[in-house]
Amino acid sequence: MIITFRKAVDADIDFITDGIIQAELSGGTVLPYTALFNISREETISLIHAIMEEDIEGQEWFLPGFTILEVNGQPAACLNNWIEGNAGMGSGLLKAQAMSWILKEKWKQAAQKLEWLKTLQLPRIQTAMQLECIYTKSEFRGLGLASKLIEHCIKETSTSPAPPKTAEIQLLGNNESALHSYTKCGFLLREQITSARPEILTLLAHNTRVSLVKPL
Repeated sequence: MIITFRKAVDADIDFITDGIIQAELSGGTVLPYTALFNISREETISLIHAIMEEDIEGQEWFLPGFTILEVNGQPAACLNNWIEGNAGMGSGLLKAQAMSWILKEKWKQAAQKLEWLKTLQLPRIQTAMQLECIYTKSEFRGLGLASKLIEHCIKETSTSPAPPKTAEIQLLGNNESALHSYTKCGFLLREQITSARPEILTLLAHNTRVSLVKPL
């Protein structure tokens, strides 16, 4: 098995989109953006593509921020990483601004649901390396590829002129296999929040969000 790493290119958009969708599903059946904006899965895919095409650095759907792990020349896993706040504002705000511009009326119509989601927000650590959209294709699971990809990206970032001192991963609390995998990589629980709003489960697979951190 030959493992190689490379930065994402335009031809990876469909593979990365699959990864984003699986990360958003978090092992459940609710795709957040279809429920939030009352759009189809196909429209959600179009939304992801539209934001990636905008090349908005510093948030989780920035195509050049993705790293692809290949096994024997085939894309097998991916993740996105960025330094929180380096783009001038928080990643969540950057993504929200892009969505509101693209969706317009649907964004306004989702105002109440967006308020529910705020009850499950954890502020990201400023200047920390963020690792998101971590995905391994089903036929390559069980090989520890996510761990290898995380380690590669951390090592690569550590050689930058101003390397971050902390890496952070946020995920829903029901994703026990991912939590176990990240703990084995040296990540520790920083904070978690549970929403008391029952409506959250109409939008997300779980009502708890977890922040894990690793000193670098």
